[in-house]
Amino acid sequence: MPPVRTKIEVNPGRRLPPLGAHVSVAGGVATAPGRGKTIGADVIQIFSKQQTRWMGKALEEDDVRGFRDETARTGVRTVAIHCAYLINLGSAKEAVRTRSLYALEDEASRAAMLSVPYLVLHPGSSGEDPEEAGIARIASALRTFGRFPKGVTLLLENTAGQGNSIGRTMEQIRRLLDAAGAPPDVAVCLDSAHLFEAGYDIASVDGWGNLLAEMERRAVLPLVRMWHLNDSRTDFGSRVDRHFHIGEGKIGLDAFRRILTHRAFRELPMVLETPKDGDDDDEMDIRNLATLRGLAGPRRKKE
Repeated sequence: MPPVRTKIEVNPGRRLPPLGAHVSVAGGVATAPGRGKTIGADVIQIFSKQQTRWMGKALEEDDVRGFRDETARTGVRTVAIHCAYLINLGSAKEAVRTRSLYALEDEASRAAMLSVPYLVLHPGSSGEDPEEAGIARIASALRTFGRFPKGVTLLLENTAGQGNSIGRTMEQIRRLLDAAGAPPDVAVCLDSAHLFEAGYDIASVDGWGNLLAEMERRAVLPLVRMWHLNDSRTDFGSRVDRHFHIGEGKIGLDAFRRILTHRAFRELPMVLETPKDGDDDDEMDIRNLATLRGLAGPRRKKE
């Protein structure tokens, strides 16, 4: 049975997908919805703790209450928590896999406490081992983990293929899901930059069509629950993960128009993970979101 598609109730009746960005939780998780409102986001993604730590400080009742109050006040829904980058379920080191499972359990618990429906995870890397070994270890870890809390779905994110990371191709994702027993609470998040960097030519009409055909053939298309919309600073097929601002990288605007308007995706939440490295981060998010909304809107007829 396929994972349940969580319905995101944002601006009923609008033609655009719910759009937003990854925002900071500096000062506590309750600050995130307000940051989303500042940039005009419909939805946001967050880290629920410092992304460079295995375990986070326990969420207090005041944290949870404040988060829910701010969500209600702003109308900005947090659709995803991105798991810490340290988690590597494909590691050849048993100690790393064990710590990764504990960290994943912590992330899932936080998502449940905050009523966040999606938990986004980079599947992991096989390191110096063949990809088959990495896939087997990740699948075994997911089987060991068992079911996620009610209302929480794990989203495996496709990768650029950097450092033997698993999830570079739709075939890898399908094999991983099958090896894990196709759990009903595990689905997929697609990242536009990672697709391009991994060798899917989403910049061209033919390449986009080929990707969709492969996703249908591998039965991955019905599992997509969310998009990360990022341009790429690196070349097609580079297998180097470097995000960039929409329309300023190597992918091109037409690719994002195709994603935003495709019938399979136009109701899915889509968030930016574009660079944040200065005082103009909010301004850049606002600009990137405006670009996406312009692409998703109806084209004007030439005068």
